[in-house]
Order: sequence, then structure tokens, then C-alpha cells
Amino acid sequence: MPANTFEFGSGSPPEIQALPLSLRPFAEEQLTSIYVNWLNDPSVVRFSENRHRSHSLESCRKYFEQFSNGPSSLWAIFDPQNNHIGNISASIDIFNAVADIGILLGAESARGRGYGTLAWGAVLAYLSARNDIQKITAGCMSTNTAMRRIIENSGFEQDGIRRLQYIWEGSRVDVHYYAIHKVTPKK
Repeated sequence: MPANTFEFGSGSPPEIQALPLSLRPFAEEQLTSIYVNWLNDPSVVRFSENRHRSHSLESCRKYFEQFSNGPSSLWAIFDPQNNHIGNISASIDIFNAVADIGILLGAESARGRGYGTLAWGAVLAYLSARNDIQKITAGCMSTNTAMRRIIENSGFEQDGIRRLQYIWEGSRVDVHYYAIHKVTPKK
């Protein structure tokens, strides 16, 4: 199989190197109390809709299982010391040839070091090389300036804004949507 294709339902996505990071297919061994604690930590999920839920090993297992035999991919991000520091996903709509990237850096030691940018760029390069993906999307709250910077600096263009979509820390905020089109949209 050529390097730029992925057979749907074939199991795990490929391991991706984003030196000094390694992105490995998320595995059962990453389902730990540390991971659950990230999702229950208000500072980690501050800009995520996960902030409204209480998470457990069982809820995390159900999320992980959604990636098991479908087209979407979930990677665990490992730092140079081989510590699991976060996750990055590509939710793939095979019918419309669209992939949506999402990322969570859970380990406090990983934040502010450029690791999110590295992991994001590696997954973006992987998706861009795939022949079956024509559009790559992402989105975040207007208040999440770090995420907006990662998205905008990686070549995404604004694809829309949902005004006053979420209530965040007591105020209504916009959600910004972004896209990279691998084909030129028809006017």
C-alpha cells in the first residue's frame, strides 16, 4: 500500500515522528487515571466542551473504542522521555473526504514548549499526503488564542464563525472554524 493511503477499518493509524515527539496510535495502556485526571482538570479542558462532563476510565474507553475500526485516527503524544503528554485526533468523514483535527495536551509540563505545534504539523502533513482527504478542518473558541495561533500559523484559512456559540467563563464567545482545501472550491 502506498505511504499516502490508509485502508479504512485496517486498525491503527501509522506512528508519526514529530521530533522530538512521537505520535503513536492510542492504545489501551494509555487509559490511565492520569489521562482521566486531565479530562477532569478544569485548567486542561478550559476551552473544550469536555469541561461540562465528568470523565471516568469507562467513558474514556468508550471514546477510544470509537476509533478502533473506523476511518478516524487517535494518537497518543509522547515527549522525548517517552511520557504520554496528550492526544491528537483526526475525525474523518469518508463520504465527503474531510478530516477534522483536534488536540489535547494534558501534561502541564508539555504546555508552552511548542509540542502542540509540532504534533499538529505532523498530523496535518500526514493528512495532506493522503489522496482520500480533500479538506482538513479545525475549530476553537475565539478566546483560545494559543490554539488559534497554531491553526492559523499552519496554513489554515478562516472557514466561518459561529457568533456567540458557547458560554465560556460566564460570557458568550464565538467559535472560529478553519480549513485547508486540497482542491480549489468552486465559486
